[in-house]
Amino acid sequence: MQPARPRRPRAARVFAALCACTLLSSCATTDEAAPREYLDEISAATVTASNGGFVFARARTEYAINARDYLTVVPVEVNRAGTHALYFYCYEWSTIDKPAGAEKPAQFEIVADGRQVPLAPTGAPLRSLGFGEAPFPPPAHAALPLVSATSREVLQFLVRAQELSVVATRDGLSERYDLWDDQRGAIEEFLHGGTAGP
Repeated sequence: MQPARPRRPRAARVFAALCACTLLSSCATTDEAAPREYLDEISAATVTASNGGFVFARARTEYAINARDYLTVVPVEVNRAGTHALYFYCYEWSTIDKPAGAEKPAQFEIVADGRQVPLAPTGAPLRSLGFGEAPFPPPAHAALPLVSATSREVLQFLVRAQELSVVATRDGLSERYDLWDDQRGAIEEFLHGGTAGP
């Protein structure tokens, strides 16, 4: 007859269970924030996209109480035969159904702790940059893509910044967009998970 195994005190069993739950939760969080890498079958480039970024919003109460314009900003790396390039892949979008051409195009810049980071469009066709397809779906059917070159140093500065906003200049007037959704944890995972450009 086998001797009975000594039973662990209840407190020890509860502690072990809590440790296991914490570990599983930590792993799930890391997986959710991990960047997504894929081969773009059209451009043949390897694209690594952050699993989150920043969303900035501007209230448009002249249309409706909850109406807003948004700018989504997500870092993406393109690897073409060993040549790496970093971009902000952005979408300008709105909850307002605006007629085409109702507003002139805006020039955007991120303001981080007083430092201005222009989101200057590359001006090149998306395919020539390595994007045969969008690295993530648009947040609205009328969302307009904007791709701007960036650097590792800028990304590191943004994830450490205390204050973040966006200024859009349109037809000589400035419009402020406040930080609406902050997923800098995903950007940190993106920076740590790959070469992340120069």
